[in-house]
Amino acid sequence: MKKISVSEFNRWKDEITSNDKFLDIGCWSGAIVLELNKKCDAWGADFNKDKLNLADNGIKNKLVYCDITKNKPFKIKFDWALMSEVIEHISDEDNAIKNVSASLKKGGKLILTTPRSVKFFQIWDPAWIRWKMGRNERHYHYQISELKQLLEKNNLEIKKYAIYGNLKWMIIRWTNVFLRYVLGLKKQIHASLEEGFCGWMIYAEKIK
Repeated sequence: MKKISVSEFNRWKDEITSNDKFLDIGCWSGAIVLELNKKCDAWGADFNKDKLNLADNGIKNKLVYCDITKNKPFKIKFDWALMSEVIEHISDEDNAIKNVSASLKKGGKLILTTPRSVKFFQIWDPAWIRWKMGRNERHYHYQISELKQLLEKNNLEIKKYAIYGNLKWMIIRWTNVFLRYVLGLKKQIHASLEEGFCGWMIYAEKIK
């Protein structure tokens, strides 16, 4: 596997063709499905029915409720699958990846992003504190060796990866927490993804 820059990694969407089928796992209200339907056949699945109900009417028929640890969301096979900040919340990660892999064609691509395991990182990661202390839910931080083993076990090979989230990005995240939960403001500061140490960006391919 090859390490690349965040900007280079983010060009994966340019590889999608009009004939491709795309699956967003953990799609929430389907924003990415709505975006990508302009260039391919995009579908989505999520475990949160309330979020799915917020979807644009034009794509509601392409979004389904699904527990990815128990079954595949669709019978068709996909050229692309996206799991963006999802796997860290799933306790049965092996079955989740097994079902995602089963949803891909041979040669299909998986784009996965998730927090990176860094010493003391959880202490000052606002997302970890929110999920662990506030909602008492899983928010796991991975080592690359763990992701490699998990994916390879399910016929997925990491081809390239990037690491996002620098100190500036983290400060902006904490500022947004203060604005929202302390001051009660809806305004949020956009934090662009740059080279850093906080999270993995994985580009994997189904090998068989």
